[in-house]
Amino acid sequence: MMAPSSPEPLPPGLQRGLSRALHAAARTLQRRARVARLLRAAYGKLRRHPKALARVRGDLQALARLVRAWVRGTYRVLPWRSLVYAVAALIYFVNPADVLPDALVGLGFVDDVAVVTAVVRALRADLEAFIAWETGHTAPPVADAAPYPARPAPLPAA
Repeated sequence: MMAPSSPEPLPPGLQRGLSRALHAAARTLQRRARVARLLRAAYGKLRRHPKALARVRGDLQALARLVRAWVRGTYRVLPWRSLVYAVAALIYFVNPADVLPDALVGLGFVDDVAVVTAVVRALRADLEAFIAWETGHTAPPVADAAPYPARPAPLPAA
């Protein structure tokens, strides 16, 4: 797999929010329980706001399934950076106090949709490979994939 490209340029406020989410993602990935809580929160928010999130629902579900498969150890052929970006997108999504708070009726999810869309575009090849594997269209991942660091290296400033 190729490393993802950086997400498309976002407005400065969203870029800062994504940058914070990237650092939180690296910490979150150090503990399975944190990842499990994040996935529960993401699925819960998707269930509570189906209409507002219709545009990115499938992408969010794919990101969540990808992260879940990585945590379970069933899908590990994924660049570390892609995993961190996937978790960061989920963190940004579940945070109710992001750039546009979710309580703002009609506007609260605009920033979530923008960040998720940007990350999904950057991870498109990795997501497509995962979905092909998940649906049985490709062989299971190779066992000799590069190991993941016990503690992720710091991410460069966004």
